[in-house]
Amino acid sequence: MKMQWKSKTKWEPITIKENMSPNAASVGPETSAKDIARVLRDRKIGCVPVMENDRLIGMITDRDITIRTVAEGRDTGSATARDIMSAPVCVCHEDDLLADAAQIMEDNHVRRLPVLDRDERLVGILTSDDLAWHTDHRLLGDVIQSVYERHG
Repeated sequence: MKMQWKSKTKWEPITIKENMSPNAASVGPETSAKDIARVLRDRKIGCVPVMENDRLIGMITDRDITIRTVAEGRDTGSATARDIMSAPVCVCHEDDLLADAAQIMEDNHVRRLPVLDRDERLVGILTSDDLAWHTDHRLLGDVIQSVYERHG
């Protein structure tokens, strides 16, 4: 089992459930880009899962709205989540270890992962900020380096 730094005195495994952001906001596939941008602004978040029939079908980041809507000259009132979402989505499960989630982030060059329970229902979001607060900073450094290599 991988071990991660949890306290100043003890090494122990850390699960995602203990450290994710629960109660993630989500949108439906027909939500407009304009309304999604408002959700991101009002909740002070950088991404939102797209859900259909209680299942994750995509993810939208603030960058997706910029690149797939604004930069392409689309109307933000008529472009929908389905039009601009990223899919398929990399995910993790609430009982996985943070080190495993960090590896998924690094391998896929992402800073955010939807967290699912074993019934594949959305239960939260894990972000690089969560890694910064709860793990050995080397894990976060690897994730951030990977993300910036992709976008740099």
